[in-house]
Amino acid sequence: MIGKLAVGSKGVVSDHQLATQIGLEVLRKGGNAFDAAIAISAALSVVQPHMGGPGGDGFLLGFVGDSVVAYMSPGKSPSGFDPEEFLEKQPMRGPLTVTIPGLVALWGAIYDEYGSMPLEELLSPAIKLAYYGFPIGSSLEEASMTYESELSGYKWSKYFKGLKLGGVFKNLDMARTLRLIASRGFEEFYYGELAESIVKELQDQGVGIGLDDLMEHDVVKVEPLKLQIGEKTLYELPPNTQGVSTLQLISALYELELGKFDFKSTQRIKEWSRPIRDVYLFRDLYLGDPDYMEINAQSYVKYSDVVKITQHGEVLKSRLSQGDTTFFIVSDGESLIGFIQSLFYGFGSGLVACGFPIQNRAIGFAKRRGPPNSPAPWKLPLNTLSILGVDAGGEKYIIGCVGGDMRPQLHLRVFENIFVYNMRIDKAVGAPRFIYTTIYDGQEVLVEEPLSIGENTSIVKANRVEYGRLRGHVHVAVKNRDILLLACDPRSEGTTLAI
Repeated sequence: MIGKLAVGSKGVVSDHQLATQIGLEVLRKGGNAFDAAIAISAALSVVQPHMGGPGGDGFLLGFVGDSVVAYMSPGKSPSGFDPEEFLEKQPMRGPLTVTIPGLVALWGAIYDEYGSMPLEELLSPAIKLAYYGFPIGSSLEEASMTYESELSGYKWSKYFKGLKLGGVFKNLDMARTLRLIASRGFEEFYYGELAESIVKELQDQGVGIGLDDLMEHDVVKVEPLKLQIGEKTLYELPPNTQGVSTLQLISALYELELGKFDFKSTQRIKEWSRPIRDVYLFRDLYLGDPDYMEINAQSYVKYSDVVKITQHGEVLKSRLSQGDTTFFIVSDGESLIGFIQSLFYGFGSGLVACGFPIQNRAIGFAKRRGPPNSPAPWKLPLNTLSILGVDAGGEKYIIGCVGGDMRPQLHLRVFENIFVYNMRIDKAVGAPRFIYTTIYDGQEVLVEEPLSIGENTSIVKANRVEYGRLRGHVHVAVKNRDILLLACDPRSEGTTLAI
């Protein structure tokens, strides 16, 4: 199946048609890519509340002219977080899984540096969608049904229970939240009366959070990790993200010459068993909050260095989580940026404050003491969000996806389709994939039809799934001096538009 393709000089690809249209309208009015990003992000927060929003984190990586820019705004665990209770209960939802929201701080950081339009104008479309309502799409309906039994005991049920395709969904509390941010500025979310309301509502739901936790949140402009592959320079986000895992897998693609196999080869699938195990083992042993890490991730972007440090590593057990995220790309003809926001699991923790769901990113902590990612108060858990940028000389690419723990593999698969199998970007995002879902102690890999699985071995068990049933979708954009191409994964309900 081929992805949706748009061609022009400016454009947007996102996971929802309304958000794409809103972003394009900002560009039509003369706004830049960062203006459009804020408007798109806010709109997605309303129309896909299960995927991301003010209660979650946000990250950005892109090209501004020939320069690479990257921002990270992940939230730490609250000061009242109890690591012993967390390790004992190992919850997947609820108050122990909450971390400080970072998305609104990211809006503020990029607006302060790049914003050119009035903030009220950028947030107005999202406010109207929340206040007057919008037609419920298939993704939101499916999420509401899927998580109902798990989340009905939380405040989630007041807002998001029983949503049906085609019905009109209004969220007046969310509209009020966005209006306050639009009229008072981004600081209102972390310092103002809105911040006090957020803290009070979360405390009432059992979260050990105080106003200082919001006030001390910080967004960081970072130097991205870098990997050189021939004449191509690859960029990814540093820890606390798993971005280095993407670079390590792409490095393995070339170091182990795994591109020599035919695209449809069953041997190709099995040959990835060891490098995927090594890369995830490195992630689980060594990555986390950079203030607690003992290694420099930039020194381990190559797969050969991963092998050296993990060859005597302990045996772990892990089944990868898919997570729910929303990712978009926007270009104004000069800048090309990727933007990702998430609550981690669908609707996050199940808790809601001021109309928006609160993320459950604390489950990204290791479930044991010892590694850099072990749980503690006021600490960043390992974050699955990342974005891949590729500078191929005359062309610049942004690759990003929905995918949770599987994100490095999804980035790899689409990168490989473009640069090894020479697919056009719409074919690259639509091509069938395989993803390892169990990494250690008996590996399992899901293989999308029509790819074949071959014979199972004692090491790798392969299962074939119907096309489109393998979770995770990828969007890609490529820009040269004159032309912008954007591709939207056919597995997504989103779309892409260009002018």
